[in-house]
Amino acid sequence: MSPDDLLSFPPDGSLLAKIRAKVRDLAGQHGAEPTVCDNLALVVDELVNNAIEHGASYRKHGQDLGVRIGPNGERLMIEFFDPEMPRDQVEDLAAALADTANGMPSLDSERGRGLFLLSVYLEDLLAEVATQGGLRLVGNIKRK
Repeated sequence: MSPDDLLSFPPDGSLLAKIRAKVRDLAGQHGAEPTVCDNLALVVDELVNNAIEHGASYRKHGQDLGVRIGPNGERLMIEFFDPEMPRDQVEDLAAALADTANGMPSLDSERGRGLFLLSVYLEDLLAEVATQGGLRLVGNIKRK
């Protein structure tokens, strides 16, 4: 995948329908079956909604969020970027993601349900500090 493959957009919930459509289209261009395209659109919807909701406390510059989808052998790789997420929150997210590997979180938990949803659809899910700072979340999904 190249930097040119990055779909970037402002953190604005009114754009979600267009973003989901673009994600479906990109996944289809890379050979994903229609149900996989829909699953990726759901994943991106969750990621963007979380970035908007949780990012309200730290988003100061209105930097664009980003999604990249591309081939990774028999799977598709998805990368999600939130360039304004502070390092400590990225580290908290990575720890919460590790906890989801132990099963579904408590329904009373304020964090974790969305991550559990992501872990249902994505393999090798990883949250880390991006090279330029902020969040880089990456995972893989089978094309078929």
